[in-house]
Amino acid sequence: MLDLRRMMLLSDLADLGTVTAVAERRSITSSAVSQQLRVLEKETGAILFRRDGRTLSLTRSGHVLVEHVRRVLGAVDEAISAVAATKGQVSGQIAIATFNMGISMLAAPMMQHMRVAEPDLHIQVQQAPSPAAARLLRQGEVDVAITCRYDFDADEPLSGLAGEYLLYEPLVLMAPSHLHLRIRSRGLSALANEPWVSGRRDSGIDTAIQRAGRSAGYVPQIKHRMIGAQNICDMAATEVAAAIVPRLSVPGHLQGLIVDGLELGGRTVSALVREGRQRDPNIASILRALRTIAEETAPVVRGNRLGIAA
Repeated sequence: MLDLRRMMLLSDLADLGTVTAVAERRSITSSAVSQQLRVLEKETGAILFRRDGRTLSLTRSGHVLVEHVRRVLGAVDEAISAVAATKGQVSGQIAIATFNMGISMLAAPMMQHMRVAEPDLHIQVQQAPSPAAARLLRQGEVDVAITCRYDFDADEPLSGLAGEYLLYEPLVLMAPSHLHLRIRSRGLSALANEPWVSGRRDSGIDTAIQRAGRSAGYVPQIKHRMIGAQNICDMAATEVAAAIVPRLSVPGHLQGLIVDGLELGGRTVSALVREGRQRDPNIASILRALRTIAEETAPVVRGNRLGIAA
């Protein structure tokens, strides 16, 4: 019989591409990963991967086995959910991964709510960018991923995952007060020669600024780069640079720096779970709490831009 733990290492390899990355994810040595993968090849009697420099690429046999591994993991999830449903109560431990703003917006309020509503449910939260949070979810390292997807992001298949729409958050422009009249008159072209504060290169916020500049016929002059929308707002508060940020990241005392009336797109915030865990009462309780908090704390745009059930 094939060893499930070895097959999970192969699945990790399909996602990460290197033995080193797999070893880091599983907190074991690279030599241990290589040894276990060689044993798996002997067990299957097939060549599962080929080395290409520092990376390992899966063969057709390897890809076929990974597909079946993911089905097996789905069946394990269904078994866990079925057993949890027999307890008749919400209890145990749930791990959640969420992007930066998802902590203050959803995860922290949800934990406060659950501490009172379901005191026997213990919740762990870790911060991770949305792609990493989804990857942690697929690998079974967390049970729920709170993610965001910008309007301009490419659609990614949710294969094996189920998504629940929580809210839609528009992007807004923060600009120095003395430029507001000019912006309202001329639009974003008024900022062609002005400095900007952005996120990391190729981040969602950085892409939004670049797209806004292109639509107005110029390349934005990025003078400052920050990690986290809150830090970008703090820099914009000095009124030395313009910024585009998610609406809910702007604190109350900085609302006056927002220039209304501009269409800059936005992002959809969702909760993802593995399909096999949907009937787990612990997961269901978490999702109900997230829905309630999303409705209470943010302007919800009805409809679903991810194509998943609202």
